Amino acid sequence: MKRLLLAAGLLTLFTSSARSETEFQITCPGRAVMTISRAQYGLTTLMWPQRHFQVASGQTRHTMKNGAKIAITRFRNGDRLIINQSSGEVWFAYHHTEKLLPCSRSAKREVEAVTLERFDDRGHINS
Repeated sequence: MKRLLLAAGLLTLFTSSARSETEFQITCPGRAVMTISRAQYGLTTLMWPQRHFQVASGQTRHTMKNGAKIAITRFRNGDRLIINQSSGEVWFAYHHTEKLLPCSRSAKREVEAVTLERFDDRGHINS
């Protein structure tokens, strides 16, 4: 019984920490400051003024010939975020071009995930 309670307690700690998100901002030529949020299950969001919002699922990871580790996030509109995980350098490629633009990046910070209430609208004909 003690083992079961201990396991349940540890599981509670693990699942609560998995709900956090990280967020950072990038500044790239040709667009206002963009906010990148990384959530659980590989979801990444990209936001910039005025009301622009894109999503991506997962990352593609590569190791370059020089040993540098690169992570590429491809958003639904075709924009790509490229991060050299070895050096911290950040580039961005807009959907209509293959040109990599160097960007500056803010520090990563933890933010609380928002838990939305479930809403059952099956009774509404127009939904």
